[in-house]
Amino acid sequence: MKILWVSRHKMTKEQIDDLTRIYGEAEIIQVDQTINRAEDILAIDADVYAVVLPIDIIAELKKQTEKDVIRPVSSRVKSDVTKINPANGLMESEYIFRHEGWQRINRIEIDTEIL
Repeated sequence: MKILWVSRHKMTKEQIDDLTRIYGEAEIIQVDQTINRAEDILAIDADVYAVVLPIDIIAELKKQTEKDVIRPVSSRVKSDVTKINPANGLMESEYIFRHEGWQRINRIEIDTEIL
C-alpha cells in the first residue's frame, strides 16, 4: 500500500496512526511542492491520494482516478500559550490544529467561472 501525501506540512503522528487504522501498514510519500493540476499528482503511482489542495484540483483529481482521494479533517483549538505577534506587537493566543479524522471524497461537482 502506497499513500501519496500532498501537503506542505509533514503528516502528524495522529494522522499516520489513523491512516494505519484505515488502510493498514503503508508507505507514505510526501509531495510538498505547489500543485496546479491533477496530472501532476497522478504522475506519481499511489494507491491512495491524501491531499490538502484547492477544491477545484480535488474535483479534477477525483474525475481522473477511481483510487481513494482523502483529505484530513482537523479542528483549530486554542492553547494555553500566548505570545507577542511581531507584526503588531500585541499579545495573542496560540492555536493548534487537532486531527479529527480523514474524509474520503466519493463524488464532487464544481462549476465555476472567472470574474
